[in-house]
Amino acid sequence: MSKSAWGYVLFIILAGAAISGITYFSFTPAATNWIYFLVLTILATIAQLFKSEAPTHQLYHPALVFLFAGVIMLDPFPFAMMVVICHLVEWIKERLIKSSHLRAWYLQPFNMSMHIIVGSTAHQVYTQIDPSFSNLESPQVLVAAGLAALVYVVLNHLMVGQALVLARGVSWAKSGILNLENLSTDLVMLIMGFVIALLMGSNPWLILPALTPLYLIYRALAVPRLQLQVNTDLKTGLWNAEFFLTTLEAELCRAIRNQRPLTVVMGDLDLLRNINNAFGHLAGDAVLKGVAEALLDHLREYDTVARFGGEEFAILMPEILPHEAYNRIETVRKAIEKSEFEAPTTRKRIKATMSFGIAGLNGELLTAKEIIHRADVAVYAAKIKGRNCTRLYSPEVAFSLGIISPELA
Repeated sequence: MSKSAWGYVLFIILAGAAISGITYFSFTPAATNWIYFLVLTILATIAQLFKSEAPTHQLYHPALVFLFAGVIMLDPFPFAMMVVICHLVEWIKERLIKSSHLRAWYLQPFNMSMHIIVGSTAHQVYTQIDPSFSNLESPQVLVAAGLAALVYVVLNHLMVGQALVLARGVSWAKSGILNLENLSTDLVMLIMGFVIALLMGSNPWLILPALTPLYLIYRALAVPRLQLQVNTDLKTGLWNAEFFLTTLEAELCRAIRNQRPLTVVMGDLDLLRNINNAFGHLAGDAVLKGVAEALLDHLREYDTVARFGGEEFAILMPEILPHEAYNRIETVRKAIEKSEFEAPTTRKRIKATMSFGIAGLNGELLTAKEIIHRADVAVYAAKIKGRNCTRLYSPEVAFSLGIISPELA
């Protein structure tokens, strides 16, 4: 990680520890309902062992439900104890099963500190509006819980998002951390935590049937990840051909309807068979993955990059004309040409090149298959020219290759 990332992580850890220390000295054990603490801690610890991963690599834990109930029903220091216990048990479990999750030493202290910070802040917001948590029929309860939940969600996502920006170099837009879908998911779980707190305050046995929706929440959180897996190429992590075609159909309709430009680029890895023969298929897979990373690094965030099959890649570039896309694709091609790829089957660094073909839509009525075919024709022209180059489609290029006549092109 960079120095700024390390500084941020250490700051959060120290801030969480400082808040825990401050709340300890103002903590009154006799005023704490230890039954509530014990029940919420056990439930949060069990829930923390079940996680769902979003496509943005953000992890969702059902434990958030019980943590927010603890925000409302417990003082800040017992809440901090609750956070530490459930995260510590999760860390021990990951060590026992030798999982790669939480392998870095700073991850779990960061997670603990983050929840202590946002939980303490949300608790202060709640108690400023409803200090007693006694009159459950008062609108104050709903206002206090709603604002506290909003503070918890927004602050939590901002802290996680900043960590992703600094540690992984992921932009705010690409992380999706502040997307309404991600925020609303956590907010729903926090509201459920508020309901758990209300039920515990009136009749603790009522929380048992109230826990059944947690299973549905857990299953729902797994859906986006499953959708991503269905639409993702396993070797490269890029989108697969089916997703690319679906996205292209939608973008084509939009571009034609609004008379906007659109460009499709087909890229073909040169002589991948030679790499496989010389170094093995694992080396070929390593080159495919390296090329995929180069494509993502040099293209726009809203471009759709897919592995179309074999050594062929496809790029959908909305709102850009083919001649405008040409220079950007040339930058990608030159970056790949300069790259050296590591493979598990050889100590030698492998060199590779790519040929690209570009076709565009600019006021024409083309289908997805037609525009892909034009880009394929341009790739073929690049191969004929000697590989490792980029060609723009034109009727003349197609005619010179004997593929179709200029009138039909």
